[in-house]
Amino acid sequence: MKGLPSYLPSRPRSGGPLASADLGHQGPGPDPARKVDEEVARILRGDFITNIYTLSSNETMVEKGQYPPIFRKFGTEEFETLAKVACEKNLTRDPFAAEYLEILEEHPAARDSGRLHSGIYLLLCTGCDRSENYQIQHSMMTDRDEKLDAANKIADIELRERKLRSIRFFSDSEIAMDRLKQQAQIDRTKRLLEYLYGDLPKAVVQRLVSIEPAQPPDRIPDP
Repeated sequence: MKGLPSYLPSRPRSGGPLASADLGHQGPGPDPARKVDEEVARILRGDFITNIYTLSSNETMVEKGQYPPIFRKFGTEEFETLAKVACEKNLTRDPFAAEYLEILEEHPAARDSGRLHSGIYLLLCTGCDRSENYQIQHSMMTDRDEKLDAANKIADIELRERKLRSIRFFSDSEIAMDRLKQQAQIDRTKRLLEYLYGDLPKAVVQRLVSIEPAQPPDRIPDP
């Protein structure tokens, strides 16, 4: 949990029932009658979210996290104003950040929402975090390979095999966990975008999440 949105909770998409969020405190914003899933509703309330991951080894990992308090205003005019200021340098200097704006403006629901910069802010944070995750995963795999090479030099056959199994188990679990968290973050970003703009075509979402911006936006201060 390192920086926005790395410290945000990440979990696979829930198949639970939809729940209407009580957004009366947010003021003007997306249609208050719009239904949002339970997890998005919790984000908008500022609740903690417990994330449970099950690896292929049937090992279960639990993580607990919370979105920054400013996300209680996500979807409001106030958040949009703050997001526009936070993204200003990115949109001016980074062609990848500008691509977010171009793609969203091609989609009528996003273009006419009055919340373009809110989505761009979210995507910038997620995109930069994803790029960092790729680097972390590469480092994990490099470290694993180095440990395996060292273990292969152990003369005792039984000890060598035990050491190799241990390295593979823990390294593979660590990498798998990071990948699950990364995919879960993308899934959550998609649902937050849907909260802003309604259903987005799959192709639009794929284009948005494939972009790797040069740097994150300035952080929006918490209220």
